[in-house]
Amino acid sequence: MENSIYNSMIAANQLLEKQTVISNNLANISTTGFKEKFNFTLKNQYMENFYNKDNKITKEYYNFFPGILNYTKRDLDLFIKDNGWLAVKDKNGNEAYTKNGHLKINSKRMLTIQNNEVLGNKCIIRIPRNVILKILSNGIITAIEKKKNSFSETKIGSLKLVHLPLQDLIQKENGLFYLKKNSLLNKNINHNNKITVQSGALEESNVNPSKNMIEMISNARQFDIQMKIISMCEKNSEYANQLFNI
Repeated sequence: MENSIYNSMIAANQLLEKQTVISNNLANISTTGFKEKFNFTLKNQYMENFYNKDNKITKEYYNFFPGILNYTKRDLDLFIKDNGWLAVKDKNGNEAYTKNGHLKINSKRMLTIQNNEVLGNKCIIRIPRNVILKILSNGIITAIEKKKNSFSETKIGSLKLVHLPLQDLIQKENGLFYLKKNSLLNKNINHNNKITVQSGALEESNVNPSKNMIEMISNARQFDIQMKIISMCEKNSEYANQLFNI
């Protein structure tokens, strides 16, 4: 009886965790560059044999399949191609990575993504005033300035574009991706010359709303079943106690 209640409680908790993940996916349908997240459960056979209980380990993984392209025609909107990522500095000063290429210029004339400073390839990118920016496919940023009857084009920096092993990535609450602590890679990933970008386009979220809604409904029904099992076990326990008292 106790095992049944225990197993149902474990299953119910896992379903609640899945619902939280699905809710977050659905809330980010319109978030640029967002990657769909899932939980999956593995049985820990050693722990199960040792404790004689149903022990499971829940792990998370991400759907890194690219989202559809939104052609904005905005010069500071970038689509990072293939398995490329933009490097940024988060609010704690740590290097992080994103597929969100919606760049803005802050009051300090720095390029930012969601208020996180965009990192340059061995340089600090500072945007001059009264210039037209142009970002080349290799990440080089140039400033076009009109002087009298002619235009001059000057390189002002280069984006840090990186290639990352997907199995070593983890997403934090700020929406940015980081290398896992146990990653064998150096924490400071070098710029990769093979990564290219496309200006005037953004990669949209890859969340499949229909699929997530179906899973949410399915999880809710399974949760109700586990609650009914727990309730039934408690009632049976009460009946058994009454019989013993007699």
